[in-house]
Amino acid sequence: MTAAVLSLACEVASAPQIPAPVATAAPETCAPAEAVEFTWAVEPVPGDISRGVACVLGEVIADGGALAVPLVCAEPEGAQARTLAIQATPPPPTAALRAGLAVRLWVVEATDGAGAVGHFMRLETATGGLLIAAAQAGTLLAPDGADPWLPFVLTAAGGGCMSEETACGSQERSAIDLRRAGGQPKILHDASFAAVGDRGEAQLWLAAAIVGDAACVGVSGAQYGLGLMAAR
Repeated sequence: MTAAVLSLACEVASAPQIPAPVATAAPETCAPAEAVEFTWAVEPVPGDISRGVACVLGEVIADGGALAVPLVCAEPEGAQARTLAIQATPPPPTAALRAGLAVRLWVVEATDGAGAVGHFMRLETATGGLLIAAAQAGTLLAPDGADPWLPFVLTAAGGGCMSEETACGSQERSAIDLRRAGGQPKILHDASFAAVGDRGEAQLWLAAAIVGDAACVGVSGAQYGLGLMAAR
């Protein structure tokens, strides 16, 4: 009996030791979609003002989520009255849009390397400060490298969402990485809204950030719809 006990003890002692599981950080989860909308249009539709034109702001008209920003712009053919129309959910701020303010407006419609047409817009102060920026495109920057988001930096990021199979193929809710000089990076998922920057100096509407098959999201393999506005 003693020999049997000793033999069993030796077997237990010499058995391979299985390490305890090591805790790992859980992957970032897919944020739930919010009710987010951001669309824009400049009327009448301008020609090529990709280099920007000097304008003066008129009295802004806000009606819930609708915003009409009147502009008088110094264009080659003479003074031109235009209206920047915005529809946003949640409603857009108006504090930074003061009547009489000297501003610059640029609007770009351009084709990227994949052949997709993108639309970009930026309204800034005469000294370059952000007022409104927006894009509806397969990329976050205009094909010529023009950056509507300054002083923020926006890049594509993984969204942590499951890919979905649809009639057109696979697609997935994605995300962007937003950074501000001296601040912490912020990941924003498709269909989300957030105050960003120093103490909420701006607001971002990420109405769409989708990646997937070309038949679903376009030849660029991605589709972004977003707006960024100064909040004060």
